[in-house]
Amino acid sequence: MNFTKTLKTIGKLLSPLKKSIIPLFLIVAFLLIDVYCNLTLPAYTANIVDIGIQNTDFNYIISVGTMMMAMVLIGVLATIGLSYFSSKVSAAYGRDLRKISYDKILKFSNFELNKISRASLITRNTNDVYQIQIFLGLFFTTILFAPILGIGSIIKALELGTNLLWIIGVTFLAVIIPFVAIFVSVLPYFNRIQELTDKINQTSREILIGMPVIKAFVRQSYEEERFEVTNEDFRSVNLRVFRIVLVLLPAMTLLLNLMIVLILYFGAYDAIRGEILTGTIIAFIQYATQIVMAFLMMGGFLIMIPRILVSGRRVAEVINMEVSITDGPIDSLCDDPTIEFRNVTYSFPGSEKEILKDINFKLEKGKTTAIIGGTGSGKSTILNLIPRLQDVTRGEILVDGRNIKDYKLTSLRQRISYVPQKAILFEGTIRSNMQIGKEDARDEEIKKALAMAEVDFIESLDDGVSQGASNFSGGQKQRLQLARSVIAKRDFYLFDDCFSALDMNTEAKVKENIKSLKENSSMLIVSQRISTIMDADEIIVLDDGEIIDKGTHDYLNENCSIYREIVSSQIEQSKDMLYDDEESSNFTIDADYIKKTAGGK
Repeated sequence: MNFTKTLKTIGKLLSPLKKSIIPLFLIVAFLLIDVYCNLTLPAYTANIVDIGIQNTDFNYIISVGTMMMAMVLIGVLATIGLSYFSSKVSAAYGRDLRKISYDKILKFSNFELNKISRASLITRNTNDVYQIQIFLGLFFTTILFAPILGIGSIIKALELGTNLLWIIGVTFLAVIIPFVAIFVSVLPYFNRIQELTDKINQTSREILIGMPVIKAFVRQSYEEERFEVTNEDFRSVNLRVFRIVLVLLPAMTLLLNLMIVLILYFGAYDAIRGEILTGTIIAFIQYATQIVMAFLMMGGFLIMIPRILVSGRRVAEVINMEVSITDGPIDSLCDDPTIEFRNVTYSFPGSEKEILKDINFKLEKGKTTAIIGGTGSGKSTILNLIPRLQDVTRGEILVDGRNIKDYKLTSLRQRISYVPQKAILFEGTIRSNMQIGKEDARDEEIKKALAMAEVDFIESLDDGVSQGASNFSGGQKQRLQLARSVIAKRDFYLFDDCFSALDMNTEAKVKENIKSLKENSSMLIVSQRISTIMDADEIIVLDDGEIIDKGTHDYLNENCSIYREIVSSQIEQSKDMLYDDEESSNFTIDADYIKKTAGGK
């Protein structure tokens, strides 16, 4: 079973090569031509020495020399062709493997993204794929080349009919022993290197994202030390590996030179006795050198195997990851759909605590539903369940009376506009960010959406958006995100506390502008502000994952103690901000005051 699974994994990893069948045939052809040229040249050298020079036949020397130069030229052209197509195939393979891995990552739900960290996913899709790509290039130019050259050289050496083959055997044994020792020594380190690469990426990412906090709390020295520890670990492990591996070069050079000395020493006695010709000795040295070099190249390949196996396993983990949220059979929703939560319970994978418990409510056209509750009560989780960023643990979410899992993800999500808590914009322009909401949006549509979100701080749609939208403030980013969410007509608009960075006057204007969306759709708003949700048709009060009560603002203010406490606390906060003298401490503020602070709405 494991063997079958391994074969399937290898098949998936090698599947991008299907697009390169013709270049692969050309690689094999150039490879064979290159090997043939290398195997022919020593024989020509022997003939020049034994026949041309021995008989002082200059015509023969020129004739054979011309053939040698032709073979060299053909070999050079074959090497260029081999290198060109090898590079092309390996680069295309790396590109396609990254795409396969990236496409799989895009299908991950929050559950899969929590199993493999973001930093590790970045490393796997870049560094690990690159390691496999480099290996593939070497496989075509070196690893395939070496055994063919080695076997061919052995056959050619046997054809020379000398009794010096034992020297090659002794040299081979002397080469194998250090290779095996080094292979065993470095094997445990390669997995550690990739883990440390993940850790460097993760630490760097944390430091770069948390830079404002680090500076504000004067933690630069601590973070420098933290990064230095990880960096030093990475350096020390790499040094340990390469110190072991680099011993090979001088050791193999020494063994190669000793082999040549032995051939010359024992070959000289045979030549004196007339058992062998001088040219044959020269040819045998060249073949012996090619045999040993072929084994050295194969040995270098063996040293790479541990790292490639680690990288291949890590990429395979991404490709083979079982996606928990998959498409259903239904590819379309009816007009004016409804969404109903029926006894929905949710808990994070591996956790026994239930984040949501028996949630029941319904989203309908023309209705605004709001959710309010304390931090960690499960408000955002409810919103994540609707576009199936997460799936329910028990109960069901119904779309037009059918389980939401029966619908294709694309068909479902195309009817939903979701605005997350954290404003996310992408590097580019205002126009390119707006067209994420509607790919074919015209400039007039974009400007209308920007006006609805009260975006009055840009000069043109071609204004740049830097990475992470660092050239905009928090409130500006939220307004741009809101504009992107309303640019296309959707059946459901989900707003996850996305007004938090807006002042109450701007928030009131934006809310008034987007009221028109409710005519043909349903709105679900999560917020901590009473002023944001008080005019909703239905307000759901969450506490510790359970619905405590639901109804209108007036009903809840009168009948729900938790809701009344939230209203009271926000009124007191507003009073403290506006009035800080004793004369105003007895000032009575009710819901009308909140309406006034929200812009008179």
